[in-house]
Amino acid sequence: MKSPESRIRPLRGRRVRLNFFVSDKEKLMNELENALASPHCIISVMGSHAGEGPDVIFERKKADILAAGMAFWLIRSPKARPAHVQKMCSTLSGYTIFVEPSTEGGARPTIEVIPAKEFSRDKVIWQRLPIGIGPVTGKLDGGATALVFETLTTSIGGVLDLWEYSEYSDISRPLKFILGCSTICAVRRESMAHAERMKSRYREIVAVARMKEPYCVWVR
Repeated sequence: MKSPESRIRPLRGRRVRLNFFVSDKEKLMNELENALASPHCIISVMGSHAGEGPDVIFERKKADILAAGMAFWLIRSPKARPAHVQKMCSTLSGYTIFVEPSTEGGARPTIEVIPAKEFSRDKVIWQRLPIGIGPVTGKLDGGATALVFETLTTSIGGVLDLWEYSEYSDISRPLKFILGCSTICAVRRESMAHAERMKSRYREIVAVARMKEPYCVWVR
């Protein structure tokens, strides 16, 4: 009778695929850990949009990713313009971390629902928005832009320490969210000692999105 060892045959020249099953909770934590470990990211204070709460907005964008492989998130921030975001993500595709406002009403709600039809990375060549995505709406003037996501993860939990970050465009400055500027390109650089640092240091993380090339675009 052959021993159990003698019945094990070597797999010569054959590839074996090993399937590792990762729980949903582990996937959520991996996305959060990757975002927090990144040397740069975009931090955005979450607010309502044309009467929609954050949960409804996030679900619409998740549906866009399932349908078209990407989602467009309209923003109007002078500290996250397409050129800044594209340069920041050119060497290492980054993340957008959505956080709660320090107080209710801390992020100005969007009230306009004009749908965009086209996007451009440079305002020169314009393309139609992908088929299958829902409306990308907001105030569509010359300053309208959108972040581009390939994944969006919600119900993460966790807390972001704003004092661990500085502005990407000027690393000597701490993050400073104000009405009309609720989205900022940031780098991992401690700003604890800066006199102008945010008083509200810790913010609850509500979602994490992984950026997709071209990362940020103009919309019209």
